[in-house]
Amino acid sequence: MYLGLIIGFVNVSLLFPRFVGVDILGLTQWLTEYAGLFLLIGSFGTNTATIRFFPHFKDREQQHNGFLSFLFLLRTAGLFLTIILIILTKDQIIALFSDQKSAQYIRDYYFLLPVLLALTSYSELLENYAAALLRPRIATFFREVVIRLSTLIFILFYYFEWISLQEFIILFALRFLLAIGGLVFFIYWIGELHLKVDWSIFRKPIFKNVANYGLYSVFASLGSKITTKIDILMIAALTDLTATGIYTTMYFVSTVIVIPHLGISKIASPLISEGWKKNDLNEIGHLYQRTALNNFIVALLIFIGIYINLDHLVTILGSENFSGAEWVAIYLGLGQLVHVVNGYNGLIINYSPKYRFDLISKAITAVLAVITNYYFIQWYGIIGAAIATAITVILSNIINQLFVYLHYKIHPFSRGMLHIIGVGILAILLNHLLPSLNGIFLIDLIYRSVIITIFYTACLLIFKISPDISNLTLQLWQHFLGKHPSKKP
Repeated sequence: MYLGLIIGFVNVSLLFPRFVGVDILGLTQWLTEYAGLFLLIGSFGTNTATIRFFPHFKDREQQHNGFLSFLFLLRTAGLFLTIILIILTKDQIIALFSDQKSAQYIRDYYFLLPVLLALTSYSELLENYAAALLRPRIATFFREVVIRLSTLIFILFYYFEWISLQEFIILFALRFLLAIGGLVFFIYWIGELHLKVDWSIFRKPIFKNVANYGLYSVFASLGSKITTKIDILMIAALTDLTATGIYTTMYFVSTVIVIPHLGISKIASPLISEGWKKNDLNEIGHLYQRTALNNFIVALLIFIGIYINLDHLVTILGSENFSGAEWVAIYLGLGQLVHVVNGYNGLIINYSPKYRFDLISKAITAVLAVITNYYFIQWYGIIGAAIATAITVILSNIINQLFVYLHYKIHPFSRGMLHIIGVGILAILLNHLLPSLNGIFLIDLIYRSVIITIFYTACLLIFKISPDISNLTLQLWQHFLGKHPSKKP
């Protein structure tokens, strides 16, 4: 994920705006997010259902009872319906764009939407199937690294005039073929590419369970998508694709804050699920607080790093278009911080007996996201979109947190969070006392970031704010010295 993050930063923040253009960045992101919206509908909820129901079909000798083909048939049927919907709504969608140049771009490349939808759909199907087989790393590698690396290569091809702009945009849409080809080969190589079709599945009781769960997942996922991505789609329609490209760049910067939270969620998910299986709320509550504190510590340090280097961020981006837009990253970052400090409330609800509340929560926040973005974008442009998205994320976490506490009497907050907030405030104050190295922005960025990181980490360890981080640091230090802590019986 971090390797993909580095490549993505180079693409979105450095190469794309300089070599291709901010407006084309906005166009490609609009195509991706709009296709993603239809992907949620056309998947028929098989994203989460794949992992949830695979154990019911798992039998390698029986080719998993045609599970892969079953998923393929559902996806294909969903694609057929959504592609028809995309074609029929073309004129209505283009009419939403107020900027004529942006509308013309969408008109010229609208034909790529069905292509992008189909490729991302089948790529996602194979990725979920690999995860159900407990082989998620290869799929993650293709999604996070290979696809982003191919984008980097296409940008360089365009820069050296080896391909035209139209060829670049088409290749951008076709890059998911790499993931599909790679995953098909990998699944075949491990002996799990089973193409058996078991038509009787549609008459079995399990199909009703899959359908019911899938229907719930469609609406819950759609609500989540609207909450987190509607800002990009609405900026393109209410302003132009250039503003969309600028916003996308700053949005990408803010996502660095939540990467640790997302990474640990891969570990926390099965532990929370196991806790519900045992109905052990004490175990869930303990995990809730531990992960929230540790993730918040890392997220706050990253946020401070972004805040103290705002001027340098604009210099790195190298375009006057980004002047003032750096505050988009700050407002979005504040929303991400609130999301991290509230811990895994969404996972706790999803794995609980009351998982259907997640749909109610997402419906409320989706409506709020559309309304706030509509007005705030018109009032304050892309900064308004960032404020609207931050408000929506904060409200979503408040709703989920209240629900979890009222029903299960657990929460993620601890005294250590107050301590780390105090350390964060001191770190920001220290930054203002550091002399500025005018004209040598890279050296200023490095020395400022190093000093603040050392101060932040030292306070963290001296005051033992996080037992987990303190113990890990001690173990690493002892390992470095060649000492091994004695194991207690």
